[in-house]
Amino acid sequence: MKRTFEDLEPSRVMGNAIGDLDVSRYSRIFVMGFGKASYEMSEGIRDHVRKKLAYAGIIVPVDQDVSGFPELEILRGTHPYTSSLSVSSSRTLLSKVKPGPNDAVIVLISGGGSSLFEIPEEGITIDQISEISKKMMQASADIYELNTIRSCLSSVKGGKLAKLLYPASVFAYIISDVPGDDVSIIASGPLSENKLDPVAVYERFRNVIGVDIERFLKTAQIEDEYFRKVQTRIVLSNRDFVRRIESYVGEPIVSIGSGISGDVEDVSDGIIDIVRSVSRIKGRSFWIVMGGETTVNVRGNGIGGRNLELSLLFMKKCNFSDFLFISMGTDGIDGVSPAAGGIVDASTKARISSEEIDQALKNNDSYTLLSKYGSAIMTGRTGNNVSDIVVAYVSI
Repeated sequence: MKRTFEDLEPSRVMGNAIGDLDVSRYSRIFVMGFGKASYEMSEGIRDHVRKKLAYAGIIVPVDQDVSGFPELEILRGTHPYTSSLSVSSSRTLLSKVKPGPNDAVIVLISGGGSSLFEIPEEGITIDQISEISKKMMQASADIYELNTIRSCLSSVKGGKLAKLLYPASVFAYIISDVPGDDVSIIASGPLSENKLDPVAVYERFRNVIGVDIERFLKTAQIEDEYFRKVQTRIVLSNRDFVRRIESYVGEPIVSIGSGISGDVEDVSDGIIDIVRSVSRIKGRSFWIVMGGETTVNVRGNGIGGRNLELSLLFMKKCNFSDFLFISMGTDGIDGVSPAAGGIVDASTKARISSEEIDQALKNNDSYTLLSKYGSAIMTGRTGNNVSDIVVAYVSI
């Protein structure tokens, strides 16, 4: 399968995308990046920008293994919850990026940027932001809801980075981990104002958040002038991977697209309904492929993630005699587990008791159970992040 996805690696994608930028027009080039794919993205552009490069720095997860380049400063942050380390690295990054009106700033953005690149607004602490994020995630907040609140609490999100980089020309290259590829939500939209109503989101999660943050929700609108020299471009998304899988699996295949979202319990029900309907219509074995990002309502204190839990739920509910189901995060890390996701089939279901499955789901301990039976997918961090991929095969 290596040949299948090589050209979707961030370094290759960026190598192609950066060719459209005429760096000779600018006095100096600054590169700043944050996210799980920012290292690979920077690798893809280094030859193109090196002659005009004034500074290059990125923020990656503290546990991501990167070797670095002589001209690249590698800073560290924490994910999925932000911390003082992320703040310190973000301040360092901004202190080095001081462009003028004749300079260009290349901003490399990918999933994980919300927690890795962060400086709180005055009046709220980084620990409070981290705790609010944690509580919202555990309450099944989707990425739109979560990042809407994050952008209000941050001094560098919700378009505020655009104001800090003005009057330079800014070129943002984005790898999307958000269903719908909304640039105002990816990494909490550092270069784009949030389009959702933060007050409505806060009202939904007010009791969960437990802290009065209303004063941060009505921030003044950023003037259009600060966005005049900002260009954003999605260079890679979940849709690209779904389409590639479609082309290699071949017929018969049912593609659900890249928009799956919602609680894993509901999503698993929806997938099962689709499988049953398609089986009746086709009357033959078939593949299903889809992508997106689900959420988990955390009730226990086990080790798991949304992909592992979705795999367990599908296996529990599927009554076909022969099936295969794979759900995995393209970043290689699923939730609080070390796994990328889960892979289960009919033989797995035959070996695991219903009691074990129910107990694992109750405690959100899907990784512990699936790893016990060799059904946890272990890749380590991939250096990419375009949300989750689900592939299933049902034999009729």
